[in-house]
Amino acid sequence: MRWHEIKKYTNKKIERSLRIAELDETYLPRASGLKYYPLAVAKAKGSRVWDADGNEYIDFLTSAAVYNIGHGHPKVLRAINDQLTKFLNYTVAYFYEEPAVKLAEKLTKITPGEFEKKVTFGFSGSDSVDSSIKIARAYTKRRHILSFKGSYHGMTYGALSATGIIDAETKEAIFPIGNVHFVEYPDPYRNPWGVGGYENPSELSNRALEEVERKVRELHGNVAGIIIEPIQGDAGVIIPPKEFIKGLRELTEEYGIVFIDEEVQTGMGRTGKWWGIEHFSAIPDVMVSAKALGGGMPISAVIGRAEIMDSVPVPLLVFTHLGHAVSASAAIATIEAIKEEKLVENAKKLGDFVMKRFREMQENYNIIGDVRGKGLLIGVDIVKDQKSKAPDKATALKISWRAWEKGLILITFGKYGNVLRIAPPLNISEEDLEEGLNIIEESIKDVLAGKVPDEVVNFMKGW
Repeated sequence: MRWHEIKKYTNKKIERSLRIAELDETYLPRASGLKYYPLAVAKAKGSRVWDADGNEYIDFLTSAAVYNIGHGHPKVLRAINDQLTKFLNYTVAYFYEEPAVKLAEKLTKITPGEFEKKVTFGFSGSDSVDSSIKIARAYTKRRHILSFKGSYHGMTYGALSATGIIDAETKEAIFPIGNVHFVEYPDPYRNPWGVGGYENPSELSNRALEEVERKVRELHGNVAGIIIEPIQGDAGVIIPPKEFIKGLRELTEEYGIVFIDEEVQTGMGRTGKWWGIEHFSAIPDVMVSAKALGGGMPISAVIGRAEIMDSVPVPLLVFTHLGHAVSASAAIATIEAIKEEKLVENAKKLGDFVMKRFREMQENYNIIGDVRGKGLLIGVDIVKDQKSKAPDKATALKISWRAWEKGLILITFGKYGNVLRIAPPLNISEEDLEEGLNIIEESIKDVLAGKVPDEVVNFMKGW
């Protein structure tokens, strides 16, 4: 990419960030990123980020919903430093260490279900999704996995194979694992049945459940697990009807299928509850957590019914750095910080405020087609016009570009790449939240007034 050409389209001071972007392009493969604009992070604290050129930003992305407790939380930093003075890690494949088991105990207590649970660990949502697939197959002795169109579960082999938002042709380049099948997720705003899901949630749920059951029968009941995001994240914050999740849980019980609840993005208080599934009053068999779990340190977890977790033959859940002591210590501190600061409740309160503000914008700007969210996991669907609902990716990207110029980290995602992704820290100040929302509204006005050149889209990869 001709990075120097960006300067034609912005007055922002970005020389150092551009040099880092050029090095990134030289030494990192294209497939390792979906970059939006030349922001090279140099420092972060709380809900603020500074780039290599000294520009300051309010963070509405939090490194893809990782920093639920903000950047550099003092409690997490203390836990990391305390552990560093003892030892970095020693493999629990052969011996024992306290941080991993202490974290496992905490996770069994804050996850849904009054039954005996066990926990295994990984490093990212992707590898823990892989582990959940292993677990479901080992327990049921069945082969097939059901997933949903529009889903995002990660980029390791099993997770990518179960991801529905990446087209099949792209995935075929690396020969994904077989026996994974996709069914429709009940999107109330846009769905293949033409059902108005907000007005008729029961009809939408029934259509989707019929498709799931039809697929189970086609596979002669040989289905090990169904993996689902209780709210689809990267698809654009798609919230299914409550009846659907309840019906899906009943269906899995009827057919003896492991219900895998993938909470990588929706967990750790993000939606105004500890876990997204709690909005739907369903108890999963197995749950996957990552992203925000480590407070910024890489760690993931699979929490499940003890008898299901213990069905996996030794040593098929072993990693050398399983339950890494430093990351586990950070995760323990993260859980404690969320509890002590009442961030689950704060996410709901602030989320209600943000949703109200965006719904007011929706009344004033015809390009806002839908506003969806729980807590501080919110998607703003940008369209050509509200009547047609036609996705407008270019306009969404231009809004994000303008927001960056004005000092807000904002990106897009979604099945059509047209949804503004709103995921600030759960402890963001009301002042920063208000300022960020003002920047978004100003950016919308500037785009509609033709103040953002169409050419900037050429520099933005994005979803």
